[in-house]
Amino acid sequence: MKKRMELNKETASRLWGQQFGKRQKAIDFSGREIAKAAYNDRNSAYGWNVDHILPQSKGGKTADYNLICCHILTNDEKADKFPCFKANEKTFEIQRRQNHYEIAARDAEENEESDETVNFFDAAQGLKCWRQCKIHKGKAFAGYVKIRVETANGTDVKSDSLFDRYGMFLSELFGTESIFVENTCVGYLNSYFMYGSTQTCIFTVIVGNIPTKRDTQNFLDDCVVLNTYNDYFIRKHDFKCIQIVCGMECYNSCYEMSLKCKKDIWDKEVQFSSLNTSDALVIDELVRMNTDAEKELKGILPQNGFYPYNFMFTKLKENLAKRI
Repeated sequence: MKKRMELNKETASRLWGQQFGKRQKAIDFSGREIAKAAYNDRNSAYGWNVDHILPQSKGGKTADYNLICCHILTNDEKADKFPCFKANEKTFEIQRRQNHYEIAARDAEENEESDETVNFFDAAQGLKCWRQCKIHKGKAFAGYVKIRVETANGTDVKSDSLFDRYGMFLSELFGTESIFVENTCVGYLNSYFMYGSTQTCIFTVIVGNIPTKRDTQNFLDDCVVLNTYNDYFIRKHDFKCIQIVCGMECYNSCYEMSLKCKKDIWDKEVQFSSLNTSDALVIDELVRMNTDAEKELKGILPQNGFYPYNFMFTKLKENLAKRI
């Protein structure tokens, strides 16, 4: 007889890992911040627990596909309402997707549009906008990823568009179109000069402003996701080697960052040849200091200015291995 799943701390921790990876803080679907350490803690501003997407009263099962980690207040507001409910002053709808249910924001586009639109012909709105344009004191940080990709001998990259495909994957993963290619190509994607049977390309991804430590952790997590896909790409496609460098640049203000970061990061040279070839992912000092890597790399010394960070998301790695 199959053992019935229990909604205990162990189950909640496992679900957190599935939904948020290694992050210690996250944002639930309603926009509230939650912290992994504050499970079931109603005295914490970041308290969270596990809720059934399709309520049990409507036939929802206690299974991974029907469970979601969310703030305690969000759970209280959702309760067993179906199909529509309000949480954190937003309206959501529980929608069927093939053999499971998902939570969708009904008025997300309308809210975003109304929040962003300012009628400057209305003096009150215009001046309110001006008052909100305050200078944020402190340093500004831009994230970057440098990726060296080498294809196997004899690969016809030009006809197969392997580099283009990889660049599109990077754009989706990091949520940016600021992706440039160096060394074996000129300008943006789709313009390549190919030499020899083995092709090497260096992608530069500029993530832009990273204002908080949580944002830095999310940025590093995206790099870990990319590192987890490395083995699949190499074994299933015509990649021979993929090396990832994750780093940050510091500026005195957002204005200075907007002026300089593109050129600084584009011109920044990373000597991949000086890195240990066994280290598929390395990070710089600023990333280490502002993420969980500070604890994870305690006692480990940098190599040529970078720290080896060959972490992978275990569940994702297992699922990818099944598809090889």
